Amino acid sequence: MRKYKLAMLSFTAVTVLTACSFVSLDPQARDVNVAEDAKSLAGCKSLGNTNVSLWSKADTFQSHTKTEEQLDTLARNQAATMGGNTVVPHPSAEAGQRTYSVYNCPAKGKG
Repeated sequence: MRKYKLAMLSFTAVTVLTACSFVSLDPQARDVNVAEDAKSLAGCKSLGNTNVSLWSKADTFQSHTKTEEQLDTLARNQAATMGGNTVVPHPSAEAGQRTYSVYNCPAKGKG
């Protein structure tokens, strides 16, 4: 019976960690966009790069998609502090880390 309780406790802990979101979007980053590539950013000013990372084991407890979403959120938060409104992820995320280019793009006309 003790082994059963320990197994259930372990399963519950992993389930809770999987469901958790480790990263939240800062209010000032709500309007920061994630672009697929820099080709569509004509007229935007490059503000440099930012490197973001999750806790080293976070990607062990969640899907690759969830890890990438959280890296995007971290990059959006960082871009807002840099004065940017658009980020472009570099090709691959490895071990819960990714580099993003940060841009400040002109506001689109409201027509």
